[in-house]
Parts: sequence; C-alpha cells; structure tokens
Amino acid sequence: MEKHTPYFNVLEAVQKKGDCALCFLEKKAVHSYFDSLLYENVNNSVVRNVLRQSRGYCPYHAHHLAAFHDALALSILYKEQVLLAASFLEKAASHKNISQEWTKHDSCPACRQTAQIRHHYADILAEGMAEPEMREAFLTNFTICLNHLLMVMDRLHDDNLKKELTRKMCERLVNLAGRLEQYCQDSQKNAVGEVVDSPHRFAWREAVAIAVGLKDTFEPLL
Repeated sequence: MEKHTPYFNVLEAVQKKGDCALCFLEKKAVHSYFDSLLYENVNNSVVRNVLRQSRGYCPYHAHHLAAFHDALALSILYKEQVLLAASFLEKAASHKNISQEWTKHDSCPACRQTAQIRHHYADILAEGMAEPEMREAFLTNFTICLNHLLMVMDRLHDDNLKKELTRKMCERLVNLAGRLEQYCQDSQKNAVGEVVDSPHRFAWREAVAIAVGLKDTFEPLL
C-alpha cells in the first residue's frame, strides 16, 4: 500500500503500549476539529450556516466545545443559537408536539466529523495490516477496544487474520474476566477481615475501556 502521513500516525499509535490506538487518534482528531473551529472558523459563514441547520451541536459535543473555555467564541456562536431558540418558540408555541418539532433538524456537524474520522482510521489500520510492520505491532500490543476491533474486522478480507484477531481478543477477554473474578474474591476476603492487597483492583478500568472505548469516544452519533 502507499504509505502516507495518516499511515505513519496509525503505526506510531499502534506501536505504543497502553490504550486503544484508534480511540487515541479519534480523540486527538476531534480535539483538533474543535481547536480549528475556535481559532479559525467561528466567523466562517459556511460553518455558521451548518450550525443553524443543526441547531448547534448535540449535548455531548456542545459540552466538549464548552470545555475549551473560549468565552468570546462561545458567546458568538451561542448568541445565534439562543436567538434561534427564541424565534422557534414564537412560531411553534401553539404546536401540539413542540418538543418533537424542536428535534427536526440536521444532525450534529461534530458527530458527522467524528464518524468520518472513525471510519478513516479504521480503513487505514485494516489496509495497513498487509504491511509486516503494522501487523506485527498491532498483534504484539493488541490494546484495541472491542468496537474498533469489530470495525477493522469488517474491512478485512483475510479469513485467517480474522480468526487470529478473534482468538487474541477472546484470550484477552477471558483473562480479564479471571482478573475481575479474582478481585471480587479478594474483596470478599477483605469484607470478613482478611487483609488482601489485590493486584487486580483496577482491572475494571480495562474492562470499561475494552467494552466501550476510551472516555469521550463512541458517544451517540448521528
């Protein structure tokens, strides 16, 4: 395959031990999306029109944006949003299903952008598995979350590789279940007075990360 900057970004993330590489890359890209919005596109007419059509961002991405604490940019964007809300109420106040009318708008632009980012990196990793360096790094560290793994497997045509990935994830999940069970047993011992410093007391964090991805990824989209 042709190797380009996104390929090497994925390879670098996969080579690092720790959290799911695709979750990490997605969070980084979404952060950059909002960073670009705040510092370059707040007054962009196209961006503003998209936000009018979607009635702003979804609750999750609105709070994500607010976390940047850019008072001026948020004031500019949300002055328009609150006026749109006022205009809607004036026109639709007598509507029998006003709450349903309020939900009739385009989808959140940040959700659409996140979906594109997610599929983009899954495509790169799946295609990159044909390269020995990518395949070896991925299979060696194998810290991918379940949702991203399933997306990558959907894109693979190598049945043997699919079986290998399935085997590795099942082994990882069974091992994790054993550690979670051991922690439960250690907790019961502590409850009856036996002092046990369980080495598995943080296994639940890994379980959550595998099941749903890192925090701030795989929020409801579209």
